[in-house]
Amino acid sequence: MDFGLDGTDGLLKYPVFEGWGNHDGPPVGKEKNGFSFQAQLKKRNVIRLEKGLISNISTNGLHYSWDWDDVHFAQLNIYPADKQRDGVHYSPVWHDPQGALSFLKADLARNVGGSGRPVVLMAHCGFDTDWWVAADWAEFYQAVKPYNVVLYLYGHSGTGVSAWAPAGEDKKLTCINDGQATTGFFVVNITGERLRAAYRLKSGVKNSKAPDGKQVLSWGGKWDWKWLLDKPIAPTPPAAR
Repeated sequence: MDFGLDGTDGLLKYPVFEGWGNHDGPPVGKEKNGFSFQAQLKKRNVIRLEKGLISNISTNGLHYSWDWDDVHFAQLNIYPADKQRDGVHYSPVWHDPQGALSFLKADLARNVGGSGRPVVLMAHCGFDTDWWVAADWAEFYQAVKPYNVVLYLYGHSGTGVSAWAPAGEDKKLTCINDGQATTGFFVVNITGERLRAAYRLKSGVKNSKAPDGKQVLSWGGKWDWKWLLDKPIAPTPPAAR
């Protein structure tokens, strides 16, 4: 892939930890055009493991986790459930989460446990998506509630910062919807005591049409900041775990 993998082999000068979303095709073997993004993701995960960039991969080769210092990260791909819930009227093939929640439960129990150390979770969908539904959200929340989840990072539906918990729950998850790289990107800093984040925004981007009717983005090279976030991340007390 153009972006690279380990920070030495592509356009980006730092490691890349991608997952798949609803536009990236079905599970391996069900693709129709001869190319499978998920097959490539599995290959890249093997390389990541060999290079020591990640430390745990799901048995199906798709979901994975790693540590940076004392922060634990998990990539859960399209959304953290095991399968599409009955009654959801979308393609169960293209929207199959393929055991992401079971992987997450086992991974957190094994690699975080009662340590109280910070956890960052990543997936394509947030709590505003109608094929990952409220019953799924509640199940996911109960799975991660005992842990010190300092950030839920996702995309799909826009850009911004929010907090979410099911009705009746006081402990909210801090969420960042990181949007797309055509207009900017989030910078996140996690220390032992604080989470800081902000959106590095391309300023003055103009959208116009080319003679052939296609949309063209032009940018003068200026940057700005948006959605500033600064909050404490105290460890989870032992009694709460």
